[in-house]
Order: sequence, then structure tokens, then C-alpha cells
Amino acid sequence: MIRTFPLLLLLALLASALPAGAQQIVPQDAEALRRASPSEESPVKITLRPAGIVHGTLSLPVSARPEVASVVLFINGIRHSERSGLSMVFQVRLGKYLRRMRLRVAGYDAEGNEIGGDELVVNDPQPPFRVRALAPPALPESGLAKIGASVSAPPSDPVRSVEFFLGETSLGSDSTDPYEASFDVTALAPLPPYLRVTATSVSGTESHDVRFFDGAVAERMDVLVQEIPLSVKGKMARPLEVQDLTLLDSGAPRQIDSLLRASDRPLNVILLIDSSESMLEELPVVKRAAAGFARSILGGGNRVAVVAFRERIIWLTGFTDDIARVERSLEDLRPLGQTHLYDATIEMLYTLQTMPGRRALVVLSDGVNQGGDFEIDHVAHYARYSGVPLYPIIKNSLLVKLRKIPLAKFDAERYGRIAESAGASWFLIRKPAELEGVYRQISDELRNQYIIRFLTESDGRDAWHSLGVSTSVRGVQLRVPRGYFP
Repeated sequence: MIRTFPLLLLLALLASALPAGAQQIVPQDAEALRRASPSEESPVKITLRPAGIVHGTLSLPVSARPEVASVVLFINGIRHSERSGLSMVFQVRLGKYLRRMRLRVAGYDAEGNEIGGDELVVNDPQPPFRVRALAPPALPESGLAKIGASVSAPPSDPVRSVEFFLGETSLGSDSTDPYEASFDVTALAPLPPYLRVTATSVSGTESHDVRFFDGAVAERMDVLVQEIPLSVKGKMARPLEVQDLTLLDSGAPRQIDSLLRASDRPLNVILLIDSSESMLEELPVVKRAAAGFARSILGGGNRVAVVAFRERIIWLTGFTDDIARVERSLEDLRPLGQTHLYDATIEMLYTLQTMPGRRALVVLSDGVNQGGDFEIDHVAHYARYSGVPLYPIIKNSLLVKLRKIPLAKFDAERYGRIAESAGASWFLIRKPAELEGVYRQISDELRNQYIIRFLTESDGRDAWHSLGVSTSVRGVQLRVPRGYFP
């Protein structure tokens, strides 16, 4: 889980707006910015909100009230396009390289003042806890003024309170939506040039935002707690400790906050099994080996979901710790149809990102994709993006033989090697009898897993951070993802 914490650097940014011509990075994380001012419904609305994985071209319908002269669409804080009228549709080309997209529509009056907006986040199965300050372009010279905030919070960690500051003067807090605060302009004169809001979740997670009354936007920088899985290969006389490790984040040394043992975090595993006709002969052995794997990892809060795939996904169980249920579900496997391996992999990676604790996707297939929406490059991208360890088991005797040909490259092998960038292992086998040993190796690796926790910064953009972890302990190998997206 990623958490947002206060950043002292934010206060240093309050003294000045962005320089002229600088690219504006606007916080885009509120699930719905419903109001132009806190007491009114926003004059601009996104009228259709897609759920699940979105790719290709997204049609984004927007409605506006008569006082809105123009509507501008921002994608991840960058201006995309502009429309006018009471009803409009923005066309957004998302492509098939899935990533989190924050779509914000802002409505402007005839004088160019922003008077309302709405927001939508797509391809983010677990949006972070974020707050956005809502304020008019300018405060009145006297009398009461009202300011507010819009908060995006995961269902598992709702908002506890939102505190408002005018400059560094507290205006009080609000614990119910709409989150608002009122104050007497005359009593606080001379007025500071900015509003600051702090949202706190039930778990104690905090997020901050700043809004200048002259319309300028302070560059936002959140401090996040990043959690990265680490697997250890080799025998150790004692458990791994923080002082045994050195971490490089984008080439720069980064202090490790803590190192958690596998037993400290429950594990959620999806067993994704190819049930197409190409796996007909292997199914009896597959059922027995998969049941043995599930039995080896269940307990201690760990759960397994059994999912079959061919042209579509078939959930044989949800996430469960009931081994009898897992065994019964495996008996329901029936070979039929073609293999949409890449589509199934992306969908399961997306699903696992919504799960708490540790996660892993274990895939059994012949490595051959026979249709669907996505290609091998899209899977490689999304596996890296999701941060979920992927363990492919490729049962393909022909590929084993052809690999001996110099320079031979095959998509099945490329699919397997995706695991390396995610800090996991992959296996190429010839005979079904090898399955039990492979599942045993994966089980051992998951049991010897740690979670590295460290602080990192994010301005809300999806920026790849390369990652390197080394150890002073001799005779062991570490497996970690090659990088992460904050």
C-alpha cells in the first residue's frame, strides 16, 4: 500500500507561484470534483464514468451549464483540448500501454476564470488518498468567504477529517462531505495569498494541497511510503536485516525505512491456468500439482484464487483459504477453445493491485497467445507498471528444443522473461511431471520473501524510478523489481 505523508518542502513552495511559461502540474487525484464553489454543484460534469481496464480511444462525455464559456480537458495535469457548448465529447487516445490516467475537465467563464470542474481516474485499481483545495479565484474584500476541498479516498480507508488553513492560520476542520470552512475576511486582514488543506484518513494517512487566490498553482510534492517485494535465493544463517541492504533509487542512495518478513504480511495469489485445448493432455497432472502448491502456501492469512482462461476469464474460486474449495475447483477445469494469454495476464495483474498485503500471479500455459486485444509488449509494460510479481510456468517441449538454436527468440520465452523485470522467476518445462517441483520452488521463494519499505517523492506524474538493491551477505542472491512507478 502506498501512503501519502506531509512534506516540509511544501511550505517552501508557498512563497512563489510557478514562473511564467512553466508547465503547470495540477493535482488530478480527486475521484470527482463536484463543485465550483463548495456550496454549489459544479457547472461542469463528466456524465459517463468507465470502470475496469480502459484502452484504445475513450469517448469522454461532458455537460456544462450556460455560464460556462469553455471547457478544457487536462490529462495528468497537461492541457489536452478545449470545447464549448452545453454538451460535448472529448476523444482521448489511451492506446494499449496501460497506465494511470487522471482526466480533469475545467470550466471557464467569459473572463477566463475557472468556475468549476470534474475529475476521473482510469486504469488505477487502487487510487491513492489525495485532496484538492477548492477556492474562488479571488476572495471578497469584506464579509464571509467559503472555501472547501474534494478528497479521493479508497473505500478501505475513508476520510476522517479535512483541516483548512489560510496561510498558516487554522480555520478549523470538517469531517463530512462537502468539506467546507467559512471565515470573516475582515477579521483576518491582511489576507495571505494562499489556502492550504490537509486531509487525514481513518488509518492516519495524510495528503496536502495548496491553492493561490491569484490562480497560480504551487508545484505539488507528496512523500509516499513505497513497498517493494524482495526474494532471497540461498541459505542464510539468520533473517535478513536492514543494515544488510543497500538501495539505489534512480541511481541515488535511498534510506530503507523498514524490512518486513513474509510472515508479517498476508499473501494473495492468483493461480491462472490455461484451460484451452492445447493443455488437454496436461490437465490431470496440472490439477494435482496446483492443489499441492495451494496447500503449501495457505495458512497465516494467505489466500488463493483459482482462475482458468481461454478466450475469456473463468473464476473457479474467489480468494479463499479453504483448500477443499480449491481442490474442488481444480476438478472443474475443462479444456476448450483458444488461448488469450496476454489479455488474461493483464486482467489478473490489474485485479491483484486491488488486494492488500503481498501479491503474486502464477501462470501456467504453453506460452502461446492465440488472439485477444493485447500483444506481448503491452504485457511487458503493464507487468512492470503494476509492480505485481509474475511467475510464468511455460510447458512447451518444442520451445525447449528450439531454444538451442543460436539467436532464436520466441514470444513464449519473452513472456517468461517478463518475470525478471518484476523481481520474480520463470520456468520452462518439457514434461508435466516437472510441475510439482516448479510449484515447490515458487512456494519456497514466496515464503522467503521480504517487503522493503522506504520513502520516495512524487509530484503526481507517472515517472519510472529504476531500482537496485544489493546485500553485504555472501552466498545469497536477491530478486527485486527493476523499478517502480510511485
